[in-house]
Amino acid sequence: MTVAFVSCFLNHHQIPLCTEFAKRCDKFYFIETTPMPRARRKLGYGIDTAKYDFIVRTYDSSVEESFVYELLRDCDVVVFGSCPNEYIEYRMSFNKLSFLYSERFFKKGVWRRFIPRTYRKVYDRVLRFKDKELYALCASAYLSWDLSLLGFDAQKCYKWGYFPQTNTCDVRPKRDNPVCRIIWVGRMLPLKRASLAVKAAAKLKANGLDFSLDFIGMGECEEELKALTCKLKLEDKVHFLGAMPHEQVIEQMESADIFLMTSNFREGWGAVVNEAMSTGCCALVSSAVGSAAYLIEDEQNGLLYQYGNSKDFENKLCKLVEDKQLRERLGQKAFETIRYHYSAAVAVERLLEFIESEGKVSYTSGPMSKAQIIKNNWYKSKPKR
Repeated sequence: MTVAFVSCFLNHHQIPLCTEFAKRCDKFYFIETTPMPRARRKLGYGIDTAKYDFIVRTYDSSVEESFVYELLRDCDVVVFGSCPNEYIEYRMSFNKLSFLYSERFFKKGVWRRFIPRTYRKVYDRVLRFKDKELYALCASAYLSWDLSLLGFDAQKCYKWGYFPQTNTCDVRPKRDNPVCRIIWVGRMLPLKRASLAVKAAAKLKANGLDFSLDFIGMGECEEELKALTCKLKLEDKVHFLGAMPHEQVIEQMESADIFLMTSNFREGWGAVVNEAMSTGCCALVSSAVGSAAYLIEDEQNGLLYQYGNSKDFENKLCKLVEDKQLRERLGQKAFETIRYHYSAAVAVERLLEFIESEGKVSYTSGPMSKAQIIKNNWYKSKPKR
């Protein structure tokens, strides 16, 4: 089987998926349409792509454009990530099996489907091919809802996600921190709502709980977060470690007790959730995050909090800090979830089985199971007992 994956640029989140495709397919191509931006490299995304012989760079003068179109036409399967619509249009002119690998379209609100320009954007990319051999690989639990609102058949939507490089240990790393260690990882942007973590730290301190909160990353909100930390007199509890290479981030996760993901609905997936869970770090995740409904089984392998409900977030964080046994249990289940059910190896194996069976194989959960419609208000916090 020959498979092509078309996307903007290869990054460390995609390498495990691509190497699995290369391992299992007769021939695999990653068609890269743009160089990696300098800003991404500064955040530690830079990788040595020279060692991957499956990359075809459309912006490289040594690559003939005709060769790229030959691949789009002749490959048994093409997976379209972030790429020009012209590539999808060309492939669909032959009506050959293809998958749109996408986060949700209406991150800023489903009402935006009524904006002509937004509707046209979705139409040009996917809706005009809704009756062809184009299926959706949902890198957001909300994508099937977004598409169904515009007439795309939700039965053609399958659970997917991002499958970044994760912890490779056979057993969950042990935690041996003198105090409960909490980490927040990501770009410090408004959509990430990191201030929630700082404010929750104030409540933890007021309750007399012993903990530390480390922020890993950088961004436009960094100075604002530092100022809030000072205002709330949390300098002894909250620390800013800056950006660091991916390998070091994983090491930080391996030692941390609790991982926080506080983003709003504009967080398409949130690959750091996969990464934290893979190390056995107990995750507390906003219900708005695109991966939340797929990765977190509430109170089984992590905790969810109702987006917009800061008290729910603070109460659940307090509960985790107070209860080490709960953290250990949820962290172990998180470790098992990624290792056995949501890895790149599992995803590629299932996708290839789906293709070879002509869609007859079915799964009840995880990658390539049907992506049921999930709306923004799907999660409601349970009342305190």
